[in-house]
Amino acid sequence: MKQIFSLLLVLGVLLAGCSKPEQQGESTTATTTDFKTTSAALPFSGYWLSESYFNDIKAHQSPQKSQEGSEEVFLVIPDSTLQPTMMVWNFHEGSEEITVLKKDDAYQLYEVVIDSLTRPLKDIKIISPTKIEIGNKTFVKISPHAKTNEKNNPLILEEILFKGKYSLADGKEVEFKNNGEVTGLENYRYYQPAIDYIGPGLQIDQVSLSSSEDKKEWMAFKFRGDTLLIHQIKCVEFDKSNNECGLADFGALKHTLVRKK
Repeated sequence: MKQIFSLLLVLGVLLAGCSKPEQQGESTTATTTDFKTTSAALPFSGYWLSESYFNDIKAHQSPQKSQEGSEEVFLVIPDSTLQPTMMVWNFHEGSEEITVLKKDDAYQLYEVVIDSLTRPLKDIKIISPTKIEIGNKTFVKISPHAKTNEKNNPLILEEILFKGKYSLADGKEVEFKNNGEVTGLENYRYYQPAIDYIGPGLQIDQVSLSSSEDKKEWMAFKFRGDTLLIHQIKCVEFDKSNNECGLADFGALKHTLVRKK
């Protein structure tokens, strides 16, 4: 079974405490502590992807290659401070719970331990409506599709790599939609590109095609400019002890699709 990373985010909500009236002479302390207990709207909420990963995908069109060294790669910024979130690492694991706070006109990521704010981790700088800097790393805003009940698990590669209309050799049109649906390709209705390539048998880019969402047929793919090649997967080395493919390569070519301009 393929080990595909799912972006699992904490779904709880931190309760904002009410600040007590301070006596005269304690206004400085009140100003310092209020930002940790008072919710504030975040003008840069949304889905943020590492700019280096985004650029690698555009340049190489290979999630398997782009995952190498991606480290801090994805973050969902809630619509207000004090909401729980996490930083995704390499699309394979995530950080401990963190939250965004606003102090005066500055924003910071804070670590959360047992429902308590502990220490600031990194500063957040707004560069433009579509670009922010977290620490010394730049993130770009993307608009992937997310199912209503999976808002924190958006379809990233569907949006930034596959989405579009293609032509088969016989001229038939195929469309890969950013919601994970595909039309015009045999009897397939859904597709899912793998985003996590840490594990056995994941040496090549892979995508599942299926007529129903629960029955996935995994294949290998590669982009050559505007041409998408979909192959069968050839298992070069099979791991009998774990009953899985340990080393995979491209098998027979199944489909050649050319992206329409």
